[in-house]
Amino acid sequence: MSQKKIGRLLILLGVLLMASLLYWQTAIYDGFQEKANGNILIIIMSLSSIISSGSGISFIYFNAEWKKQRRVFIITTICCGLVFFFGLAGKHMRWPGASIEMVISLFFYSSSGLPIIIKARYDKRKDIFTKQQIVLSYIDFFSFALMILSVVFAYMTWPGSLIMLLTGIAGFLFSTYNWHGSFYKEITLRHETEVKLKHAFNELEEKNNEILDSINYAQRIQHALLASNAMLKKNLPEHFVLFKPKDIVSGDFYWACEAHGKFYFVIADSTGHGVPGAFMSLLNISFLNEAINEKGIQKPNDVLAHVRQRLISSLTIEGSTEGGNDGMDCILMAFDKKKNTLEVSCAHNPLLILHNNELKEIAADKIPVGKSVKNEMPFTLHAIELKKNDILYAFTDGFADQFGGPKGKKLKYKQLCETLVSDKDLPMQKQKENLLALFTQWKGNLEQVDDVLIAGIRI
Repeated sequence: MSQKKIGRLLILLGVLLMASLLYWQTAIYDGFQEKANGNILIIIMSLSSIISSGSGISFIYFNAEWKKQRRVFIITTICCGLVFFFGLAGKHMRWPGASIEMVISLFFYSSSGLPIIIKARYDKRKDIFTKQQIVLSYIDFFSFALMILSVVFAYMTWPGSLIMLLTGIAGFLFSTYNWHGSFYKEITLRHETEVKLKHAFNELEEKNNEILDSINYAQRIQHALLASNAMLKKNLPEHFVLFKPKDIVSGDFYWACEAHGKFYFVIADSTGHGVPGAFMSLLNISFLNEAINEKGIQKPNDVLAHVRQRLISSLTIEGSTEGGNDGMDCILMAFDKKKNTLEVSCAHNPLLILHNNELKEIAADKIPVGKSVKNEMPFTLHAIELKKNDILYAFTDGFADQFGGPKGKKLKYKQLCETLVSDKDLPMQKQKENLLALFTQWKGNLEQVDDVLIAGIRI
């Protein structure tokens, strides 16, 4: 049986006892009389009724929320206080039933309001209450109850009122002294903890600022290694690059160089993102530059093969024959402006060509530029004759893999391709704005899951 049901039964029992008492008194004494105070049976029935009803209220609200407990305590305090003072005034005026009013109010308050406020104090602080503080709460309750009942005994001229009062006061003083010590200790500990937390927070904030300053500086270094706007405008008059890192620095990168009478342009997705991805992007850029400008390798597929071998050997764990599994997915394009041709090799990510309203995919090799089970597999070289107004689209997987939309699903390549086709006649910068708007709207309030990089080039 729940506490609320027990409480309701106790209140019902109290009401029945009081009804029986009123009927019995009316039948025998023809109304309340002051001489009825001496009748032991009447006293027992009255107190039983009051204690039963008050305990019922305590049971109902014993585990209620703090606001409800506080409201019930205030109501019982006001009601019992008013009844007590009416009884006190009536006793001085020698009204019949005045003593009973005083007894009723004090006993009812002791069994209803007092237990609730003691429990409410415990509930409010139970997370930090110790066993000592729980014992002190019980002492508080019994001390207050004894002091209240001592007043009843004194007014009713019953024996033992002085002992009850002194015992209650002693218990209250003992409880107050120990509560003070407990609170003082708790306040001291809290103060010490706050000082330590503040010191730790300041230290973390300082460290965080140092790390952010370092990462922001690393961002400037990474951006310096990316293809410059001047170089892209010189070699790709109509183009856009949508670059939106997940973090401050990025694993995705775009890089370009002029060599061997060609313009090389790379859209790549290094393993990881953030700081680890940025380190990999720097390593990948270094090996691309080494292959094209230092080793003189011209064909995109040969460049990727060289970079793959350098990555595997460079990331080999010392003392082990196994190489690291880090690397990149990329599209490496080599434009020959004189012949108006394009040579391209794709690792995992395809190249899209929009020609005469038809979107054609240059299939990617299903191998990364890095260690894999197909280390010996060569990269495919695609030779393409470019036509006027052809549009090339190269991208990493961050855009299509973004979660969002009404159902929190991936954006996917289909929607990306549909947008590219529908916007084909727009200026390249407007296409970039529309793609960014689509991505932002789709993402909504969700976190960006990966670096985003898309490049569009109109021939």
